[in-house]
Amino acid sequence: METESLNRTRTEAAQEFVCSKDGTRIGYSWFGDGPPIVFVHGSLSRGADWLGVADCMASRFTCYMMDRRGHGLSETGTASYSIGREYEDVSAVLSSAGRDASLVGHSFGAICALGAAMRTSVRRLVLYEPPLPIGGLVAGENLEPYCRAVDDGRLDDALEMGLMEFVRLPGAHVHAMRSSRSWPKLASIVPSWPRELEAMDSLSGDVDAYVAITCPTLLLLGTESAEHPFRHAIMALSKKMPNVRTASLKGQSHMAMRSAQNLLAEQISEFIAG
Repeated sequence: METESLNRTRTEAAQEFVCSKDGTRIGYSWFGDGPPIVFVHGSLSRGADWLGVADCMASRFTCYMMDRRGHGLSETGTASYSIGREYEDVSAVLSSAGRDASLVGHSFGAICALGAAMRTSVRRLVLYEPPLPIGGLVAGENLEPYCRAVDDGRLDDALEMGLMEFVRLPGAHVHAMRSSRSWPKLASIVPSWPRELEAMDSLSGDVDAYVAITCPTLLLLGTESAEHPFRHAIMALSKKMPNVRTASLKGQSHMAMRSAQNLLAEQISEFIAG
């Protein structure tokens, strides 16, 4: 599916769909004008969480904010879940965005972006803290009690546990989040996380395969982000990928698309325009 760039604003964002390889309908919103960029959101998220960053970039780029399968506009799919299907979903949206599209992925979405870039031509690639299991599992022994809390309907408890044990946010930060307006929405998405955590932990503990990705790549890391898995993954990728550079998001951790939209937009825009 080809889309036409019409210099749309955020309020005029178009919603469209593309069929992934297995027939699952994947939805995305797009607006702006200029070279295309596809944004891939992480766990406990959806494409709309990138609207603020896209707003800052839409005068220079056409921004495509996809919903990964099972999130937002996108179907879950009838076949059993696999991370390979996530790669195919990203590739389908890239094809819809058009030739020479760049790709931005955050967290689990950055892992999906890595997999897609192994299969599909990407002009430039931006990876913001992919939680690869470098130096140890991401969920590990904490996955079982998390899933038990989800099954028991204790979504608030599961979310708090996940943010502290998987994302490794400080306890004080998580406790403050519980009183925020975004907490109920995050809690409602909690049941979608186990399959993604299992997929992360099933990945190889090395990054040798990613040497095949030769497009210019930017690795983004918050200065306040946890050593494991984020800093470990960025360090490993920076040593292995052949055409890569890193940049720090000063004063930020894993959620800069909410807390520092201008800063994140500047880093991405400068790199993709280069």
